[in-house]
Amino acid sequence: MTRRPRTAVLSVALLGALATVRHVEAHPLHSTITELVVDPARGAVRATIRVFADDLRSAVMRAARGRSLPPDGPAWDAAVLAYARSVVSVRNARGEALALRACGTRRTGDLLWLCLEGEVARDAGVLQVRNAMLCELFEDQVNVVQGTVGGTRRSLLFVRGDRFKPFR
Repeated sequence: MTRRPRTAVLSVALLGALATVRHVEAHPLHSTITELVVDPARGAVRATIRVFADDLRSAVMRAARGRSLPPDGPAWDAAVLAYARSVVSVRNARGEALALRACGTRRTGDLLWLCLEGEVARDAGVLQVRNAMLCELFEDQVNVVQGTVGGTRRSLLFVRGDRFKPFR
């Protein structure tokens, strides 16, 4: 009696399991990645958020609470900015919220990059960051905020229910 190699048996089992899958989401991961750049010499902080465009559309439409929004244009841009500012926040060391404004968007396929920028004092100290983007939609949402502080690369991880975290 010959024995089948273990990888062949596993491959057949995997193919069988895949054949029974009825619905596969376009992207089963619910995540955003934010690059935070603090430039005290310029007095600026910039957050560039990478998000799946369809997830962002769902969140913006939900936040619009039934109002009709065009698929693009000034009204859509304003709704996206309002949503982004409601879920992504930066505070200075004194706990004061920084006013974030749009600094552009870019789309590549299914991904959208949103840019938010605010003013920060040259001696801002430790910033506090919050990223709750899409957490109201997905229980498994994970938001990563990364950047460089004092020459050292830092990362923060946010999930549903997280509040402000120090970015140092």
